[in-house]
Amino acid sequence: MKINPEKIILESKDFHFKKKIFLISGNEETLIKKIQHILIQKIRNEGFGEIQKNISKKISFDNNNLNDSLFFKSKIILYENPKEVDQKYFDTINYTNTAIIICHTNLTNSSRIKKYFDTHKEFFSISCYKLSRNIKKIFLDFFLNQHKIQLENDCYWFFLDNTSNHYQLFENEITKLINYDKKKIIIGDLRLLLSNSDSEEIDNLFFLMLEKNTEIIKQAHRTINSSSDSYLILQRIKFFLGLLYSAKNIDEAIETFPKYLFKYKKKFLSIFEKTNTKKIAGALALIKKTELLLRKHSSMHQPISERFLLNLKKSLR
Repeated sequence: MKINPEKIILESKDFHFKKKIFLISGNEETLIKKIQHILIQKIRNEGFGEIQKNISKKISFDNNNLNDSLFFKSKIILYENPKEVDQKYFDTINYTNTAIIICHTNLTNSSRIKKYFDTHKEFFSISCYKLSRNIKKIFLDFFLNQHKIQLENDCYWFFLDNTSNHYQLFENEITKLINYDKKKIIIGDLRLLLSNSDSEEIDNLFFLMLEKNTEIIKQAHRTINSSSDSYLILQRIKFFLGLLYSAKNIDEAIETFPKYLFKYKKKFLSIFEKTNTKKIAGALALIKKTELLLRKHSSMHQPISERFLLNLKKSLR
């Protein structure tokens, strides 16, 4: 049966299972590791003392380490990215003393084992992908309420817009809020707390699309110090392109534009009036091309990013 990862993370104390057989799949490895960690802790609390990591690429009765432990009556068996799974194997398991966790980062939704777990009445299938804005909001609301932390309205949306879609990085930023000595946090505090303290300068790179090329290059030199900065710039520009695309008219553009970026409002509306879906599609294709170049030539992040920004300006004119 399918179960959302946020249910595991936020409701782990109330989450119960009869048969402890799990498939954790997807391409977000930090979320997979988080779910795996929570499940192991919960199962161990039920008396499963031993953890066995099985490196076999095939899950079947003949290829599994089911030897009785000298010290524990029950065990947890972990598998990572098995290439083949014999479904009949699960019929041989003694569920009272064996738990199985399969972690797989290469499964498609149409794969046989994924469908098997998705539709099974007692086994669990947990799909882990990058966090959507709505899922980030669910996690943020939960932890803010749990720790009685107040964020100003602009501060709240700034946090959602400026934190990673990778679970562990997002959780790390939430931990900073929890450990901060103020129960009411304003936008100035948050800019200092987040990993990228120069987020305003990175946002400014997008709005320099209206300025001369020399201004864009100067700002890029000040802002881009690593390949991580280059990727963050691409992420933020995707965010702004998303705002441009979602707005059907000038009123919607005003409504959707984040209030904490108020000083860029006029520039954003000016860019909006010049763009259309074709230009935005071209800009997104340019981002994809730049991401590939950064993966192949990360040491060249500075010139690659500068060329990207200049090409982006051309595509949005």
